[in-house]
Amino acid sequence: MAKILPVEENFLLKFKIQNKPLTYPNFLRIWEYYDSDSSGRLERSELESFMTDLIRTNRNIVIKTKEMDQIMDEIYEHFDENQNKLIEQDELKLILQVPVNFLDHIELYKNLNKREFSEIFEHYDRDKDGFLEGEELLEIVSDMMRKVEIDLTMEQLESLVEKVIRVIDINFDGKISKRELSDLFFTSGQISPFQEPEPSTSDT
Repeated sequence: MAKILPVEENFLLKFKIQNKPLTYPNFLRIWEYYDSDSSGRLERSELESFMTDLIRTNRNIVIKTKEMDQIMDEIYEHFDENQNKLIEQDELKLILQVPVNFLDHIELYKNLNKREFSEIFEHYDRDKDGFLEGEELLEIVSDMMRKVEIDLTMEQLESLVEKVIRVIDINFDGKISKRELSDLFFTSGQISPFQEPEPSTSDT
C-alpha cells in the first residue's frame, strides 16, 4: 500500500521551506496543522503525514509502507530525544532546522545602543521598506515572547500582535516604523535611540 498525496494538497509547499529559513510563526502554523488532535506532540500517524509532505516538497514520489517504516525508525533514532515514540515541538524544530531566536544574543532589558536597535529592526524588516507589518510583526513579537520563555499558539500570537499595533502604531497606518518600535523596546526608564538629548546646562 502506498501513501499518495497530491502535490496541491501538500501543506508544506506554502512555506517554501527548502528555499529559505523557516520563521517561527510559520513553524507554529506547521506544528498546529500536523498536531491534528492538539495533543502537544506528533503521534505516529501525524508524523507520517508530516514526513510524507516534507519528502515530497523535494520530489513528487510515492512512498511505500516499507520505506515509510524505515524513515520513521530513523526519525525516532535521531530526533526523538526522550525515546517515547512521540515528536514534540522542540524535536520538530530540529527536524525542520528552525533557526535560533535572533534575539537570544541581545540583552533586551538593558539599554540598547542605536546600532543594536537598528540591527534588530533591519533583521525583521524583511522587505526593507522601513516598516514592520504582517508577517514581520508576527516574527518579532513571537521572538520577544520566546526570549522570555513564553510559548504562544498562533491564535494567541496574532491576538498579541493586534494589541501591540493598537498601543504603538501612533499614526494608525497598520504598520510599525522604527520610531514606533522603539516605544515597544525602550520602557521602564530605558533610553531610546530616538530620545532627544537633554540641553546642556553649562554656560557658553
